[in-house]
Amino acid sequence: MYPELFSIGGFTIYTYGVCIAVGFFIAMQYIIKHSVNTGITKNQAYDFLFYIIIAGIAGARLLYVLINFKYFLVHPLETVQLWKGGLVYYGGFVAAVLFALAYLNFKKISMPKTADIFAPAVALGHFFGRIGCFFSGCCYGRECGCFIAINNKYPTQLFEAFSNLAIFFILHKFNKREHKPGLTFLLYLIIYPAVRFTIEFFRGDDRGMFILGLSVGQIMSLVIMAAAILIVIFKYGYKHENK
Repeated sequence: MYPELFSIGGFTIYTYGVCIAVGFFIAMQYIIKHSVNTGITKNQAYDFLFYIIIAGIAGARLLYVLINFKYFLVHPLETVQLWKGGLVYYGGFVAAVLFALAYLNFKKISMPKTADIFAPAVALGHFFGRIGCFFSGCCYGRECGCFIAINNKYPTQLFEAFSNLAIFFILHKFNKREHKPGLTFLLYLIIYPAVRFTIEFFRGDDRGMFILGLSVGQIMSLVIMAAAILIVIFKYGYKHENK
């Protein structure tokens, strides 16, 4: 693992923080480049991305703190030390989506078209985030003796990183095809939770409470995936076939 890039005096640059920043920047450039067909101006896109990044980080940190509430109750000052790691993806995702719905509705901008542009960008940014997890040593896997092991553990961070990269290419290519607005985003809500649900079985880090043998992340994955499938069936399938 390589959690620290370098230190200058008493100031340390953490690999995780750099990877998160790179992920946000590249995802932002992708969105700016492809948002021309969504009705968002360049200035609106920058404003929107700024606020959605804030909402995403806040939500991701909040869920992490809630999952590890007992620890932060004893170490309250560490609550804001984001540069050391400690972001739960689903917390950030849900917060960002809720903010996006409110913002786009207020600005009267097409939500389905915008979501379709964001979906590949989210997967691409998430790729860099999981690379950061690998270097910082968090989100690690269970012990194993197989040939893919790194330090005798499943490299679950890399499993998810490269799964997200594959999802990015799938969604990017799908966006180039003619499709109903919103389908790319729903496709993301089906593929990523399925990947996350599977990889969670190989993780060995503390992820808070478990319900019926499933982690919080797995339960959220099932809920999100089921909701997306139902929307696809009833909004894009059933209704269109019965016009």
